[in-house]
Amino acid sequence: MKISKRDKMLLLVLGGILIVFATYYFVFLNFQEKTEALEIENAVLEDVIGKLKELDKNREQYLADTEKYVEDNEQIKTEFPAGMEEEDDILYVDGLEGTLAEFYANSVGMPSSVGYELAYPPVETISVDAMLQGTGAVSDAEATPTVAAEDAEVTEADATGATTDGATLTADSNSLPCQLWYVPVTTTYEVNYLSLKQLVKAITEDDDKKSIEDVSITYNEENGILSGTITSNFYYLSGTDEVYSTPDVAGVPVGTSNPFRSVR
Repeated sequence: MKISKRDKMLLLVLGGILIVFATYYFVFLNFQEKTEALEIENAVLEDVIGKLKELDKNREQYLADTEKYVEDNEQIKTEFPAGMEEEDDILYVDGLEGTLAEFYANSVGMPSSVGYELAYPPVETISVDAMLQGTGAVSDAEATPTVAAEDAEVTEADATGATTDGATLTADSNSLPCQLWYVPVTTTYEVNYLSLKQLVKAITEDDDKKSIEDVSITYNEENGILSGTITSNFYYLSGTDEVYSTPDVAGVPVGTSNPFRSVR
């Protein structure tokens, strides 16, 4: 079959069109897509580099602040004892009786320790990988899996954010490396007005951390004596380098319903 010159020209034109179309579709468009992807990646990298440069400007300040926070943390730990037992409470109240002129303790109630479940605010951790993926910073809650005690019975915390003995967090099953505890000590007493003010000052200014939670007072018109109860929280930290040792109570009378130094 003989192809005319005109048909040959048409075939050549058609072949050229096919070559141009194939070049546009398979080469140019693919190259354009790769170019757009590189432009997006470059924009992300430029943004990340800008943030890293900004962080690097404050690097020394961040390091100094971190060192200060670590020092402050260690200093705070020294302000708390490593434990609290009944002997500590009795000796403390006995010492108050020996210090305050007109303070007479009738009884001291010492329930079990209560562990604080401290709620730390989420801390954003800058991850370069996350920044490169366009997800930005991640919080501790996202980066760190939740630590839960195995087979622990879940109980509802009270309004103070603490759980009592018998709940998930107890002094015998501490799941945290460093844990804050308090012992609510309720003391019934008789006192005059001056010694009551001294009592409040002594508790709030004690070297070991304590706080007054509740005070009730009744005035006796016959002798002018105040009587009532005061509930104080005695705080301590477990999981520190300090080792708790039971105090010596040799100076406190034993075998008596009133072990304190003053009896009215």
